[in-house]
Amino acid sequence: MKHFALFVLLLALAACGGTSSKPAPAKAAPVYFHVDPSSAGAISGSIRFAGKRPAARRISMDAEQDCQTLHKTPVYEELVKTGKAGGLANVFVYVKSGLEGKTFEPPATAVVIDQQGCQFAPRVVALRAGQTLEVKNSDPVSHNIHPMPRNNRDWNQQQPPGSPDLLRRFGYPEVMIPVKCNIHNWMRTYIGVLQHPYFAVTGDDGAFTFDPLPPGRYTVAAWHETLGEASQEVEVKAGAKAPVAFTFRLPAP
Repeated sequence: MKHFALFVLLLALAACGGTSSKPAPAKAAPVYFHVDPSSAGAISGSIRFAGKRPAARRISMDAEQDCQTLHKTPVYEELVKTGKAGGLANVFVYVKSGLEGKTFEPPATAVVIDQQGCQFAPRVVALRAGQTLEVKNSDPVSHNIHPMPRNNRDWNQQQPPGSPDLLRRFGYPEVMIPVKCNIHNWMRTYIGVLQHPYFAVTGDDGAFTFDPLPPGRYTVAAWHETLGEASQEVEVKAGAKAPVAFTFRLPAP
């Protein structure tokens, strides 16, 4: 009988993993890719708009008196915004392919979207997957930020005046995520999310640079909210700067 009881005890210990368990194996630290500066190259480019720009549209804030009082003059929405030399602003330009298999160290800083004058600022935002997005409300009125992703989790958050900043992250790459305010239907911004650091949002000069890049063949893409997306193939050689130029036009009527 004693032997039978001991046998049952041993079976129970085995089923529960015994009196001691092996420690879980340590998770391997990620191996981050670093560009060798001795063989690095770069991509330098410009984005232009050709043709007559569409007229800016006046934003009607008549239904929201608190928003209207924030502006002394009428507010216009420039969907196609250019500089003096024809540079196209608010273009999300990025390396679309050529970096597969490389893992880059995540950034520690946050990317900020503010709500000022009942408008989002900036119009186009770029950040890394997993990077913190900080949403501020600098207005004396309530807003409701609502990103509408396809590959990431949808969220919809009220933000009254004086409330704490919202901190959110997008776990997966996505080009682009439209964002609206559910209270003020004219408010728009767009978020581009990538796994790597080779992206930019153009200013009025339409210029961008990706430096340093390992030598190789890449696809560079440029996205605009009304003009669509264009892409080009480019080869980056060691110690050289590869030029890229995009020209956008309004679609034919």
